[in-house]
Amino acid sequence: MLLPEFRGIAAQTIAGMWGISTQDQKEISTLDDMAAEIGKHKALDELVIFVHGTGGGMMLDDASYGLTEAAVAKALTKQKTVVKNIRFEGCWMGENPADMVVFGQLFGAKTISGFTWACWTNEVTVTIPKGISASDLAKFLQKQNMEKWLMPGTPTIPVLASMAKGGDVKKTLPMMWYQYSLDMKPPYVDNNFAKLGRHTYGARGDVANVSVAAKSAKNSTAPSPPFEYVTVTL
Repeated sequence: MLLPEFRGIAAQTIAGMWGISTQDQKEISTLDDMAAEIGKHKALDELVIFVHGTGGGMMLDDASYGLTEAAVAKALTKQKTVVKNIRFEGCWMGENPADMVVFGQLFGAKTISGFTWACWTNEVTVTIPKGISASDLAKFLQKQNMEKWLMPGTPTIPVLASMAKGGDVKKTLPMMWYQYSLDMKPPYVDNNFAKLGRHTYGARGDVANVSVAAKSAKNSTAPSPPFEYVTVTL
């Protein structure tokens, strides 16, 4: 489920990563919307929640909610839906694994996961020169600091190169990167990635997968935690 503002390439990409069909992508705006959509099912193997996040909270169009708030429990337990695995795509959700545990327990979940950094997306339009080879296109994108930040699911370099067999082609490329900060300085602009350091940016494939048992889950107090995808086993 996702906020309406995330409709488009970002939502399609996330859905593709987790194998979510178009009909199973449900838009929600409020906590009541979330409860209603979840309540349509007695059980779910997986629930992916793509909303704005904070450490220990989610931001919907009606309000911001802490994962441990009584209002959240009241709204989401009405239908007694059992969810096996919960994945948050919202920013910073993985910073507070102890709070994720409380949320997961509302559904009898086995696991609940989230990223510790914020996710950003953008689009860049490039001109692919006529007849360029895949290797030269890769070098071109590398020189422009773009290749690393192409959104997962973007056509491969050979496919992009093949589009320009008959002439120059303008192509809008979706970009995705993670930062801990809110400054949203794209890593591919002004050579920011090289200037500011690898610790400042991460591609989705760079994330460290971390698993922790519910009894050991502790909310982060680090001023700038490492880039992790935290999965809590309940």
